Amino acid sequence: MLRIVIPGAVFLISLPLAALAFKEGPYPNVTGGFGEQSCHLCHLDNPVNAPGGTLALAGVPQSYVPGQTYELTVSLARGGMRRGGFEIAARFAGGKQKGRQAGSWKVPDARLQLIPGAPGANAWTIEWTAPSAAAGPVQFNIAANASNDDDSPLGDYIYLKMMRSAPQR
Repeated sequence: MLRIVIPGAVFLISLPLAALAFKEGPYPNVTGGFGEQSCHLCHLDNPVNAPGGTLALAGVPQSYVPGQTYELTVSLARGGMRRGGFEIAARFAGGKQKGRQAGSWKVPDARLQLIPGAPGANAWTIEWTAPSAAAGPVQFNIAANASNDDDSPLGDYIYLKMMRSAPQR
């Protein structure tokens, strides 16, 4: 009888954890920037930016030209990663517009789901169009999940990164 009770109890305890996992993607506004939470809100059993993994954001200009489009590449790698994803935001870093959306995003192809790259690594290319008026520096916040793809928030690794781009003078 005890053998049945323990697995049953473990199953009941794990239900709320499984309900927190969303293959459709993250909650909005969980990039870790401007006082908001990150993916670590749900995927909390490993430390943020744990050794053994990397998150990179390439293509962010040191200074942006208003209205110009930039191709950015997000790269996430971690041994054992079976699925990966990210959320990114570009917001004004100061002034009257602080925390407001800066520019716009475009996914240059029709893929909405991850197409796996090498085992343990993935890269995505997106386009960011700088704001039409140079209202100040733009801060990019990105949160990425190197997931074990077990349909739960456990065993995943969250990586955060922040970069800035100043308006071109």
